Amino acid sequence: MPGFDVPRPRCGHSQDRRVVGGLPVRVKSRRAGVFAAYFDGTPEQVGRIRTWCARATGLDQEAADLVELAVSELVTNAVVHTASGGRYGRVKVTVEVMPGQIVLVGVTDDGPRALRPITVPTLPDHVDDTTPSGRGLRLVAALSEKWWWTGFRGGPLTVWALIDPHRDLAV
Repeated sequence: MPGFDVPRPRCGHSQDRRVVGGLPVRVKSRRAGVFAAYFDGTPEQVGRIRTWCARATGLDQEAADLVELAVSELVTNAVVHTASGGRYGRVKVTVEVMPGQIVLVGVTDDGPRALRPITVPTLPDHVDDTTPSGRGLRLVAALSEKWWWTGFRGGPLTVWALIDPHRDLAV
């Protein structure tokens, strides 16, 4: 038909934010001091994400270590337990350094895996010492002042952690 434009095919709701070849795709934030990027949802990306977070905070290495550890646990959980770890999966990582060098980090997953039970992040009541997993959120809870999640059950979730990298963890 003359004058009729065929719309371009769409690959989901965020085609323009795909991750290519394992390199992060940076996202421009509306607020100054907020850094965000999309990464492939593979275990190999966790090290790259840790390095990116340390640079984004601008903190010295000792202070950034706490942020890196918490973020790596949250990313690993997203990769293991959600569609982020599937084919073409990705995670979005957000870092904001707030006044007093308090760091707010967020890890957004791609939602639940198909044909798997829908879950939300919760602290387990008991961790079996013989099981190699189940301690990630407990570690995040210990490292952070507060952690929580946003989103809706059955869709993509963002797990947030508010971290004071200068607090004494020995208490």
